[in-house]
Amino acid sequence: MIQAERSYWEGELYDQKYDLIVIGAGLTGQSAAHFYKKNHSEARVLVIDRGFFPIGASTRNAGFACFGSPTEHMADLKIEKESKIIDRIQRRFNGLQLLRATLGDENIEYREPGAYEIFTDEGVYAKAVEQLPVFNRWLHEAAGVKDVYQATTHNGFKAVSIKHEGCLHPGKMMRTLYHKNLELGVEFRWQINVRMIDQEQKNLWLDNGVELHAAKLVVATNSFTSNLMPEVDIKPGRGFVFVTKPIKDLEWNGTYHFDAGYYYFRGVGEDRFLLGGARSLDIDVETTMQFGTNAKIKDHLLEFANNVLKLPKGWEIDREWSGIMGFTPTKSPIMNAVSTDVVLVAGLSGMGVALGMQLGKEAASELE
Repeated sequence: MIQAERSYWEGELYDQKYDLIVIGAGLTGQSAAHFYKKNHSEARVLVIDRGFFPIGASTRNAGFACFGSPTEHMADLKIEKESKIIDRIQRRFNGLQLLRATLGDENIEYREPGAYEIFTDEGVYAKAVEQLPVFNRWLHEAAGVKDVYQATTHNGFKAVSIKHEGCLHPGKMMRTLYHKNLELGVEFRWQINVRMIDQEQKNLWLDNGVELHAAKLVVATNSFTSNLMPEVDIKPGRGFVFVTKPIKDLEWNGTYHFDAGYYYFRGVGEDRFLLGGARSLDIDVETTMQFGTNAKIKDHLLEFANNVLKLPKGWEIDREWSGIMGFTPTKSPIMNAVSTDVVLVAGLSGMGVALGMQLGKEAASELE
């Protein structure tokens, strides 16, 4: 490996060994650093990220604080065992409670209006309603809450109401966590790309030729994990989201799901509307690590907003963006030691807001 050119004096800066290095400064990575540093106040903890700030999904999601809609659970049952789904729901529910307790509702603009899944297909709705007793049992078993899912109607649609779901501001979430970590003494290096990892020695080689040394290592790179660990089966999934300019008489003020969680929409502030998803419409193209807008999906979401949700005429998009999620084959996240004192935590499968902090804390505990 080519060493970076540096002066005799710069060894004082570069030749340091950290107690813990975390690769990836998203919610999961920063949470791992946060809880490890809280338990080991004298430890030197470093978080590195390839972006100016985290750019994967932690700040580019839609801000849903959710644990799953009925048709999402139905889809999950086709690829995962029930026990695994219940475990995932428990992690999501507990993860949201941990996130709120750690960062504070006011700091992350958390609110809990509950949610609805809406239906346009009578047959799908009937199958979902038939499964509600099962899904209510899951939530009671996983989180101790009763009667979470109830058949109802909403804004003229057949619907299922979902208690305890909410939403938050992802930017404020990450800013709050970042400042808490700075106060703890966690160090950060931004715009740094890791080229290679030596898992046995816990050495990292960076694109700029610098070599870093750690006693322990957490890899929290989610959708980008295959760049460092090609043997790990995590596929990227791009999600498109937009927020409108203020809309007068907006009826969609809560939080909403549609079509197995592939579509999601909610009110933002007092009069703006967020809509995202439809990745299922062009799944092969959206299995990418490249940010950008798929015109086919955008046009479809505009049609969905106008013809299905029937937003008031004249509404306009204020801002649009994409985020890259990381999916495992079964949607269950990976959190395990891949070698001595090296933990991989990734593949949050579109559930990062709910799972990220809980998994980060589990990763920190794995290194005790």
